[in-house]
Amino acid sequence: MEPISTISLIILFLTSLLILKLKSRAKCRTRRPPGPSGLPLVGSIHHLLLTSQPHAAFRDLAAKHGPVMYLRLGQTDTVVVSSAAAAQEVLQAKDISFASRPSLLGPEIVCYGGMDLAFAPYGPYWRALRKVAVLELLSARKVRQFAPIREGETMSLIRELRAAAAGGEPVNLGRLLASCTNSITGLATFGYRCGGERREQFLSAMAAVLSNSLGFCVSDLFPSLGFLDIVTGTLSQLRRGSKQLDDVLDKIISGARGAAEQ
Repeated sequence: MEPISTISLIILFLTSLLILKLKSRAKCRTRRPPGPSGLPLVGSIHHLLLTSQPHAAFRDLAAKHGPVMYLRLGQTDTVVVSSAAAAQEVLQAKDISFASRPSLLGPEIVCYGGMDLAFAPYGPYWRALRKVAVLELLSARKVRQFAPIREGETMSLIRELRAAAAGGEPVNLGRLLASCTNSITGLATFGYRCGGERREQFLSAMAAVLSNSLGFCVSDLFPSLGFLDIVTGTLSQLRRGSKQLDDVLDKIISGARGAAEQ
């Protein structure tokens, strides 16, 4: 009788666990927005990987499931908002609830632990950063102060484009825009234009950082498989690109300090 009682208790325990799990799943489902069916392990990610136009896939999925849609991308729960009314609800009416940012590998490496304005988690630190940005960069007085710099560099960019067009030369517009942005930032921050070899080093470092940080990192969608970023070399590439960018920025800052002391 004793073995039978033990087996009965084990079966009862396992049955209770199964019922609790099914109930918790049912509750979670009722709280989630509608969304496409998912596959084991990968979730709904196949809806985006099997097309060359992910934005069109989002549009088609939203047309089927509604303006607020749930996707499970790997191990990451994601809610996609695709209507003006829903976006206003998220970004204005309930902005505090949605104010934080996900922890992503690229920004964690390149942005010193995600401590910049774009990727820092919502809290006192981020609010302090926003206050500095609003007062020192985005206030009406600062915008007017930097207007001649923006206008001058924009005209230089237009002249360069016109010269290339007159000669029938192909133009790498992305590189020219990055160079223009770099010049505006240098003039506004240090008072001089970062040009020549240093500009090329900066653009090269930025290209390396962006190509790695904006690419696919396994740990972003599959946190439990983060070791694959080490195996594939993604982590080392991010660290190498971040160090290259830091070295260039250190040289620019040192040059600005030297010029200020003179």
